[in-house]
Amino acid sequence: MVRIVFLAANGSVMLQGSTQMNITHDTDFEGLDIAMLALMVAEDVQEQPVLIDGLQRLRQLRTAIRPYVTACDIKQRRQQLLHAFYHELQFAGDWEHYYAAENCLLDNVLTQRSGLPITLGIVLMHLANSVEIPVRGVCFPGNFLLLFPEDTPVFIDPFTGEEWDAAQRSLMLRATLGDLTTMDSKYTKEADQRQILLRLLSVTKACMLQSRRLPEALRASEVLLKMNPDDPYEIRDRGLVYEQLECPQLAANDYSYFIEQCPQDPVAAVLKVQLAFLDHGATTLH
Repeated sequence: MVRIVFLAANGSVMLQGSTQMNITHDTDFEGLDIAMLALMVAEDVQEQPVLIDGLQRLRQLRTAIRPYVTACDIKQRRQQLLHAFYHELQFAGDWEHYYAAENCLLDNVLTQRSGLPITLGIVLMHLANSVEIPVRGVCFPGNFLLLFPEDTPVFIDPFTGEEWDAAQRSLMLRATLGDLTTMDSKYTKEADQRQILLRLLSVTKACMLQSRRLPEALRASEVLLKMNPDDPYEIRDRGLVYEQLECPQLAANDYSYFIEQCPQDPVAAVLKVQLAFLDHGATTLH
């Protein structure tokens, strides 16, 4: 049996007796390293063995960045980390192909050194932890952010490496949720690693759908349902993927579950009409 050393979130090592690890409801989301969890997601979505190579690339990045982070002052260490990440290691946001599926898969991000805010943010969190710089993820509406808890908390957009002040955060909030939305502390709350993985999977599913990579979109939905097995909204979304994959019976089953669980949701009425166009056999609505 192959035995592999894995990183835990606190920097200790874990021994795993198999090369195959999958995200489930019982995964130790807080005990494992965030980048390793993201590689597990990439492996589940692609059904390809990317974990070992990804961990090796992370180790190389940790070795490469340490010489650049030498200051004692925490603010200077954060500045050195960001400079090294974007200039020495040459990571960058992919402006040209923002919704490309590869930007959601951490193994590809580590290889091409470009990605989305959440995937770049996960790599940065991993590297910050490796040089003992405190950092937290924030599932901000419209753009994943990093929070460095210094004397005055610093919010960084991992897509560009730039600091976001209150005005920039407010602008993004209103652009995402509407002009009448006002800032609330709930939007800048620190996310735990399980919440970050849910955000990553949701973004991955959306990018796969946009790229018409339907099997991968379905697998992303399935992993989300492993984490939240009875989520009617995710079951509804899986039904939408099933329908695009021309699996009408499975789509109808998921639509029916959503209608039963959320009968007052406006989408339920739409799905009732949609069911009439699906050959769903004995599926009956009550």
